[in-house]
Amino acid sequence: MKLVELIYTSRMTAPMSMTDIVHLLDGARSHNTREGLTGMLTFGSESFLQAIEGPPDAVNRLYARILRDPRHTRVMLLGYRPIPHRRFSTWAMGFYAYGLDGSLARSGLPHDRFDPESMSLDQAVALLADMATQMEFATA
Repeated sequence: MKLVELIYTSRMTAPMSMTDIVHLLDGARSHNTREGLTGMLTFGSESFLQAIEGPPDAVNRLYARILRDPRHTRVMLLGYRPIPHRRFSTWAMGFYAYGLDGSLARSGLPHDRFDPESMSLDQAVALLADMATQMEFATA
């Protein structure tokens, strides 16, 4: 099966509570399971950073929905590329926010602020991969 990964960042149009985030994640996980998508999401400083992976048509449809979603503004595509395998295959949508500073430092990013708009594609992928690893250790 041909797979792609899409990495984007966006800003929240309004502050979100943890209840709002849980509701967003529940909807994303249900949708992604139906569409054969996997990925990872984090947020901080009113910014989202997300990786979406799966079949190109499904990834493209989801990204088009995100572009229209009123909860997002300043949507910026960091990368879109074919991948040989899924990096986040365990999760319909993984989420990691705790210990963000440690993940930033391990990814070689300034740990005093979360600023995904200034990240390169490789930095964003390294950060999300580190968070996925931390999730695996937390559940092991």
